[in-house]
Amino acid sequence: MRRHRILYSNYKEALKWLEENVQENYNEDGGKYTMSTVSQLIEWRSKDKESWILRIADNPPKVFVEIKDEEKEIMFLLRWQ
Repeated sequence: MRRHRILYSNYKEALKWLEENVQENYNEDGGKYTMSTVSQLIEWRSKDKESWILRIADNPPKVFVEIKDEEKEIMFLLRWQ
């Protein structure tokens, strides 16, 4: 899996796209998979924990997305890059 960066302002729409086009969120309510106030990290994952990962980290916030399936990764990049 390769890590791709997207604009912070687009992360909610990108998260919704991942849930609809790759695999549903790990939490049925769309909630965060994990978060840390110490390292300033928020992360969402797919139901199987590895099909996709969306992570917000650092200050100012940067959004990183990793997608396991190459075909879906290309579709994502065409939509969000």
